[in-house]
Amino acid sequence: MRWPALGSVIAAAVVAAVLLTWPSSSSSRTPASFTDSNGLVVFEQQPSGMMGTAAPDGSRRVVLTKAGALQGRDIPVASSDGRYLVNEEGQLVTMGPAGPTSITTLPGSINIQTQFYAWSGLSFADGSKYVDVVVCDNSSQYMSADLIPTAGGPGRRLGNVTSAAGDPQSAGAVLAPAPADNPRATTLCQNSLPTGDQALDLMQPGRPPHTVVTAAALRRILGISTATPLELSAAPNPGGSLLAVTVIVGTPQTAADYLAAEQATVVVTRTGEIVAQVPLRIGDHRQWSPDGRQIASCRDFRTDPEEPAVTIWTLGGPTRTITLRGHQDLGCDQLLWSPDGHQLIYSGTTNPKGLTDADRLQHGWTVIDLRSGQVHDVTAPGQPVAWLTGVPAGGPR
Repeated sequence: MRWPALGSVIAAAVVAAVLLTWPSSSSSRTPASFTDSNGLVVFEQQPSGMMGTAAPDGSRRVVLTKAGALQGRDIPVASSDGRYLVNEEGQLVTMGPAGPTSITTLPGSINIQTQFYAWSGLSFADGSKYVDVVVCDNSSQYMSADLIPTAGGPGRRLGNVTSAAGDPQSAGAVLAPAPADNPRATTLCQNSLPTGDQALDLMQPGRPPHTVVTAAALRRILGISTATPLELSAAPNPGGSLLAVTVIVGTPQTAADYLAAEQATVVVTRTGEIVAQVPLRIGDHRQWSPDGRQIASCRDFRTDPEEPAVTIWTLGGPTRTITLRGHQDLGCDQLLWSPDGHQLIYSGTTNPKGLTDADRLQHGWTVIDLRSGQVHDVTAPGQPVAWLTGVPAGGPR
């Protein structure tokens, strides 16, 4: 779950300035007794961009040379059904039962994709039939949401936004629309400067917008003054029945303002019923569980290394925090749920202190068993990008 547009850009800038990647595991620490053969982890090597697969415990590693290589250093986003990965360069990875099988390029988003801007927000809609892309429209300097079919064909413009997330149930997206009466934006398209009473709308091509929840309703439940502007963003659970809605109070314009801003996360249904409030913070990296009833979170970045922790919130149940003892991280890059929802993979970054560019990139991951609380550091030649249903590691090379 990512911040609204300005928050995403500021977060990226802060991370670029203070985070340099390297393994988050502590090689001097004896790992807990742990074995796991449930599923298949897809990883990306850096700086080559080649992908591979391994068992969750790091064994049976295979580099899939025939699939090709990914560009850039961003971590691809996986569809909830495991059929595709997509990265900010618009590369679409088709997944087979044994991992990635091919890489293609999605058509450029409507009138916007240039060499100056990568896609800044990516999610999947209607299962994995569409990719919802949030990107800067150079002509208007708005962030815009487009819906692009994974099977090929023209995309559809959904509108000017401050944030958007693909709807798992339909060819559409949940949007925080940019106000039509306020065309101002910064020269870097960081934000559409929302004003007035915002809302989250479900937008589907050819249909009028359907308002899911208004800022006014959120103000009432959170006890916020009616005169206070809010910035909203949403992340649907895998089935699309629930939305985790991030509410940032006010309209902060700098990184420091964002970190200091009052913030809340609430869970609402597709009809706007508010069912829970979640104890998450600004800058938390968040992932819904496969059954759509839990959210795992970890801190995206810090200014000083410290022991990281992963928090698991359960709808109608307790909140649990697992500290990764012995780690000294500056931030969390990745959280992946196992297909059965019993484990998590964590990947973080720490200060490399003068290592080469290639050595600054993260390697390996940490597996957290939620049943026992055991933590196991895995040595592997890349960063984790997806955890697929249980099939043996291997496949075409």
